[in-house]
Amino acid sequence: MAAQTTIKPRSVSSRRGRPASCEYPAREYIGSMAAELAQMARWDGDEDLGKLLDAAAARAGEPAPVLVVTLGSSGQRRSS
Repeated sequence: MAAQTTIKPRSVSSRRGRPASCEYPAREYIGSMAAELAQMARWDGDEDLGKLLDAAAARAGEPAPVLVVTLGSSGQRRSS
């Protein structure tokens, strides 16, 4: 029987070695920046880029993904 482990990715601040979520809301910042960049792209006449940046902003507003790792009987790791 395979064992399953759930791992939530952690971002780490390069300056202090602490999880970035403790000192800086990275996903919120990225979402806000992507929305602003989408507007800038539209002002410049690039609707396609604006749509892509809107999608990035929407994705940043969703919960962070969770990585599930399954260990097979041989101990090899498989991600799903």
